[in-house]
Amino acid sequence: MKKFKRFIAVMALATVAISVVGCSDTKAGQAEDTTQTTEAKEQGAEATAPDYSEYEKVVVAEVGDAKVTLAEVKKEMAYLEQLLMMQFGEDYKNNEEAMTFYKEQQKAILDYLIESKLLVQDAKDFEIEVTDDEITAEIDKVKANFESEEAFTAAMEQEGLTLESYTQFVKENLIIAKTLEKVTADIDVTDDEVKAYYDANISKFTQPAGAEMAHILVATEEEAKDIKKQYDEGKDFAELAAEFGTDGTKETGGSLGGFIAYDSPTYDADFLAGAKGLGEGEVSDPVKTQFGWHLIKTTNVQPEPVVKTLEEVKEEAKAGALQDKQYEAFGNHIETLKEKIKVEIFEDKLA
Repeated sequence: MKKFKRFIAVMALATVAISVVGCSDTKAGQAEDTTQTTEAKEQGAEATAPDYSEYEKVVVAEVGDAKVTLAEVKKEMAYLEQLLMMQFGEDYKNNEEAMTFYKEQQKAILDYLIESKLLVQDAKDFEIEVTDDEITAEIDKVKANFESEEAFTAAMEQEGLTLESYTQFVKENLIIAKTLEKVTADIDVTDDEVKAYYDANISKFTQPAGAEMAHILVATEEEAKDIKKQYDEGKDFAELAAEFGTDGTKETGGSLGGFIAYDSPTYDADFLAGAKGLGEGEVSDPVKTQFGWHLIKTTNVQPEPVVKTLEEVKEEAKAGALQDKQYEAFGNHIETLKEKIKVEIFEDKLA
């Protein structure tokens, strides 16, 4: 079943790439959180789409009457390559861990492209239709993330897309979505299946130890000590954050926005160590991190992990169990198509 979950995940990753470009500018005015690690905050730099024309004639798979080219695989891998460069550096191809992951994802992308073509080829026989109005509506949803038509066009070009190729991409994804909907229309789950899903995925229903956090970031320990003295004398923490804070959270009274686990990988380890152990509503002494000196306030403190009962999360567990069952049915449908439509893979061409 994991394979077919991966198919859906890859499809979602592929569809999100261009819309992310459109949304990136809208975040500029939001409060910047300088407790987060550099790795968690890094964003890919704008880049010109690579030229894959030399790979257009390299066929890596044949799916009935259709072909999967190496160019198609490389285009889908471009986003992953950017992420690998961010994590491992520009020489990531010399990193064994990075390349193992790369090859795994390359195989997943190839599977996704093959299965997409299977579904598209079978759409007529399976009575799946997509109208021009439906395609236009989906494209308009993406365009809504951009300031102008020109910005949308520029983002497509950056992703190596034309309006024609993007339209085809949207059409194919609508076919896949409609096929999934049709294949799974009559599927339901029993209470026993929901309970089994809950037991097998208990970590999903466990909230880790942590708290809601606010902070005041300044440059020196002396500043932090002075602000803590003012707090101890009765001044409001949020007002002090607004007056003295040096990062974007000063606009929200120092709030970091919601519950943060003490072992969260996206926040500075020294910061989290300073927060851990604070009581309800307590403010820390100055805490040094790579960003400066912090005063940290914790509320809604949860010192130990809490496992939610099945009754508390029954609807969520039911949705998860149903999704697993739907993916299994969808996977079985794809396997049936592989028996119906000939698939041949040329793995040596992927190198």
